Amino acid sequence: MYYIGVDVGGTNLVAGLVEENGHILNKVNSPVPREMTARQFGAELVRLAGQLCEVGGVAPEQIEAVGIGLPGVVDNKTGLFVQNPNMPFSDKNVPLREMFHEEWDVPVFLGNDANCAAVGEYWAGAAKGCDPVVMVTLGTGIGGGMVCGGRLFTGFANSGMEIGHMIIQPNGILCGCGARGCWERYGSATALIQLTRLEMERDRGSALWELCGGDPDKVQGRTPFQGARLGDPAAKRVLTNYLQGLSIGVINLVNILQPEIICLGGGVSNAEDDLLLDPLRELVWQGCFDKNNHVRIERASLGNDAGVVGAALLCNLV
Repeated sequence: MYYIGVDVGGTNLVAGLVEENGHILNKVNSPVPREMTARQFGAELVRLAGQLCEVGGVAPEQIEAVGIGLPGVVDNKTGLFVQNPNMPFSDKNVPLREMFHEEWDVPVFLGNDANCAAVGEYWAGAAKGCDPVVMVTLGTGIGGGMVCGGRLFTGFANSGMEIGHMIIQPNGILCGCGARGCWERYGSATALIQLTRLEMERDRGSALWELCGGDPDKVQGRTPFQGARLGDPAAKRVLTNYLQGLSIGVINLVNILQPEIICLGGGVSNAEDDLLLDPLRELVWQGCFDKNNHVRIERASLGNDAGVVGAALLCNLV
């Protein structure tokens, strides 16, 4: 059986032809123009899916389902892309399934991008064989998804697991959502970069300056990890503060959900274990209510393919 998964980003669309075991046979991609309308977006999704069939030598009738992972709020029951903060068009309640069916009568499933990443890791990645599974994506913000009882958990109104917006610091840093103290303001890649720049201003002699060529705008998520590996005290302080904020959210997830595994994805998760996962695990163990919990905290294994695989196989978990 063949499935098609589309991972939608604000600047790029990636579609993959996927087998039932999660293996990607072929991938195609296309950019998202700044002037793209909702109607053009829907048409491009259909075009990419058709292109995948041609490239893979698969007839359209051999496709079991098409899944679309979207950066925003979706309603799979109605086939609507409800709300999107990162796409060129501002339309709400875009009828994506209906648009698709105007061209191709194939089952179409919609999912939030972080939810799709959770499905991918559950089906074919680091969380294979585990249940419940929580996925945490550390990027511009923090995304989350959960598989429980072999089903994707989305909550009553389809927007559950917005874990980046749990408040971990009352009256804390202002978040883009309008609230203060959201986890993503302390544990995302964006937060890590901001912490690095602040520490650089406090310590003009830090090796962090050399690592970014003397330009704070060139600081990346990996910069403080590189500095810490060099033994730079400022970089070590950055990671201490960052891990404190990151761990609070993970502790909350463990205490509330008690998943079998928490998978960390996003660029930050690629840091060496002794600088990220090992100290994070220790902080989480110290802060958890149940000291005998056996929750595993692991790096997601599918990388950028998690969204494609998860979107393609979304039909099996919703």
